[in-house]
Formats: sequence, structure tokens, C-alpha cells
Amino acid sequence: MEIKEELQLKLDNNTKLQEDLSKKVDLLPKGHINTLYRNNKGYYYLTYRDGNKVKNDYIGPAGNCDLNKIFEGLKLRKQYILELKELKNEEKILIKQIKKTK
Repeated sequence: MEIKEELQLKLDNNTKLQEDLSKKVDLLPKGHINTLYRNNKGYYYLTYRDGNKVKNDYIGPAGNCDLNKIFEGLKLRKQYILELKELKNEEKILIKQIKKTK
């Protein structure tokens, strides 16, 4: 197998991994947990940006809801985004190497 074919194979694999990670990122929550107080009672909201707007999605009253699942989703999303950045950098390098082998 030629070097160019191997590089192209790695690039195709990289592209597929990027697509899979992008789909996983889209399914996970984004933003951060915010606590708002009204009448001395706390309420949890998931705060994130949607275009230019800041949105607050209601989660539940403070103390009565389990935030572990949301925190895990937010942490996993950050991890996937870092992996995506690494894959994109690798993709740039592979494209440059493929162009050099022509």
C-alpha cells in the first residue's frame, strides 16, 4: 500500500470519528447549572447560549433534584469537544501530508 493511500485511509477514519463525536456532542447538554432564588427558595436552571440569546431551562427546586446526570453530561461534552479539536488538528496535518506526496 502506498503512503498516500495510507494517509487517505487515516483521513477517512478521522472524518468518520469527527462525525460520530459531533453527533454525541449534539445529544449532550451544554452550558452550566445556575441557581436562581425567588422568595428565599432556590431553583436550578441549565443556562446556555442559543445563537445570540441566553436560555434558561428549568431543572427543578434546589435540594429536591439530582444534578449528577447533568454534571456528567456537561463533563462528557467538554471531553468530546477536546477530542474533536485534536481530531481536527490531526486532519489538517494529514491533508498537508497528502498534498506533499502528490
